[in-house]
Amino acid sequence: MASDYYGQYMGSFRNVITTTLEPLERVADLPVQAHHWYMQGVTDLALLENELLQVKTENLMLKARLQRLDSLELELDRLQRLLGTTGRMSTQSLRVASVLYYSSSPVSQYLTINKGSMDGVKTNQSIIDAYGVLGQVTSLTPTTSRVLLITDPDHQLPVRVQRTGQRGILTGLGHDKLNLDFVPLSSRVEVGDILVTSGLGGVFPSGYPAAEVTQVIQSPGMSYLTIKAKPLSDINSSYEVLVLSNSRDENE
Repeated sequence: MASDYYGQYMGSFRNVITTTLEPLERVADLPVQAHHWYMQGVTDLALLENELLQVKTENLMLKARLQRLDSLELELDRLQRLLGTTGRMSTQSLRVASVLYYSSSPVSQYLTINKGSMDGVKTNQSIIDAYGVLGQVTSLTPTTSRVLLITDPDHQLPVRVQRTGQRGILTGLGHDKLNLDFVPLSSRVEVGDILVTSGLGGVFPSGYPAAEVTQVIQSPGMSYLTIKAKPLSDINSSYEVLVLSNSRDENE
């Protein structure tokens, strides 16, 4: 130690020893470095797996939201078509309602909607969808209403032929079929003619499309034409409908 402190020889010797042992120190440190690299790799892999799981989760959520967005766009389109019918209205007030139940038995055809007396709905108010007349309210609960469809055998609707103005009574036949009654043989009614509400009786407002003529038969010995028709409203699949007040309600 004294020689190393006062002389220069031991310093040179120490440098030689250090230079010689450096490779051995690196070799001895390799396991430590390898362990460090391994742990770093495991940590990075775990982070990548977590990020991948997060991306997959976000992707699934985005797909779910996209499906909901598509559904909302379809609902918006239906509502826009539905509310587009308000352009034909004058002073009638309206309410949007949703269909809860549909019955299509040959004996009774009706809808149940989610608006009732608590919502201001009254009996005999008319119901339409985006394409035409559906029916009229026949009974109420505080939160729901039963709507008798125009295709029900007990339903009769005063109409007129849009092209000629000829009046008649549209009667339900069940099975989504209609018959136009009390049209004289001299009337000019053709297949494809549109039948609209005449407003007679004060229940249905005038001018709403109700049906399309599908068949005109002139039977010998009969005083009236036999006229078959089909409803224009989407009776079997309407989801949103409009509840219209009639003229009597407006005067109350």
